[in-house]
Amino acid sequence: MAQTPRFPALDGWRALSILLVLGYHCQFAVGFPSRFDPVINWLFDGNLGVRFFFVISGFLITHLLYQENQRTGGVSLRSFYIRRALRILPVYFVFLFVVFVLQFVTSWYQPSITWIGNLTFTTNFFPMSDQTNHLWSLAVEEQFYLLWPILLVLVGFNGRTVLWILGMPLILAPICRTVSAMKHLPAAIHPFFQEFSFFNNFDSLAVGCLTAILLSKCEPQVSAMLSTTKLLNMAIGIVLIAFPYILGKLSLAAVFVIPLGNTCQALGFGMLLLESILHPHLFKPLNWPVVKFLGVRSYSLYIWQQIFLCNPQNFGFSRFWFMRFPGALVAAATVAALSYYGLERPLMGLREHYRKTSV
Repeated sequence: MAQTPRFPALDGWRALSILLVLGYHCQFAVGFPSRFDPVINWLFDGNLGVRFFFVISGFLITHLLYQENQRTGGVSLRSFYIRRALRILPVYFVFLFVVFVLQFVTSWYQPSITWIGNLTFTTNFFPMSDQTNHLWSLAVEEQFYLLWPILLVLVGFNGRTVLWILGMPLILAPICRTVSAMKHLPAAIHPFFQEFSFFNNFDSLAVGCLTAILLSKCEPQVSAMLSTTKLLNMAIGIVLIAFPYILGKLSLAAVFVIPLGNTCQALGFGMLLLESILHPHLFKPLNWPVVKFLGVRSYSLYIWQQIFLCNPQNFGFSRFWFMRFPGALVAAATVAALSYYGLERPLMGLREHYRKTSV
């Protein structure tokens, strides 16, 4: 049975994404020189890094589903959800267990309503706390994993209905973000329109899905088309990412950035992602060993960094080296390595088993 192809560039993009998140969070660590805050705010954007993660997730999941359907004539949702659970849940729930212990042995506390959100992957709809607020992105992804494969199986892999479904987020998400910017929303609908709501972010996932469909269904045509304009396409992708980014940093043109900025950046990154797969020679730094090394460990890094890149007084701690910059980065990387080698890597073979036995 054919192995599912691996795109080396994805690990490179994951590395860039986690660097954007870590760089942004560094400014919240004790000991980080405040004089560098303006530089950090311009060079690193955690939300942009998460947006890249969303596009990558949408792309990878859709590509794998299309590959399985082509290989076996169908998709095993059972195997899909087992693979996702083995990928996400072990690290996620071990992290929550550690946070649970910290609540008992330190002065840190988060309310029950926040725990409910953490445990049910609905953090993005509930009040959040400092040490677990980054889990909102995992909630968005899990909600996507719950909905998209089922929709794809129901409507089929060859119909225009798939494109219509994926087009809806590109229309609805800007509308939802516009509503979110309005003040004094009714309490009953506020959770659905807060910044981290699924409906404010599902356009990025949809862009990833559309990118995968282009590659899976039309690779020869797309490759031929992009081969003649690859440098222009890269330039357009960069502009689509940078233009809303710069306007947002300068607090200009909010009427454009609020509804359409995220969508433009997702589309721009989708273009770069597609180019990096079809023309990897133009993106060699993404495949440097050190970059891939970081990208492979990006999930564990993302999960654990929030404990260290914060004020130790949140836990009633003194200023230990592992909660001061730059020691906090060393501590986060060390725990992430333990998480990767102790939890993620041992389960890779089992995940591959469920990929091969999909029917």
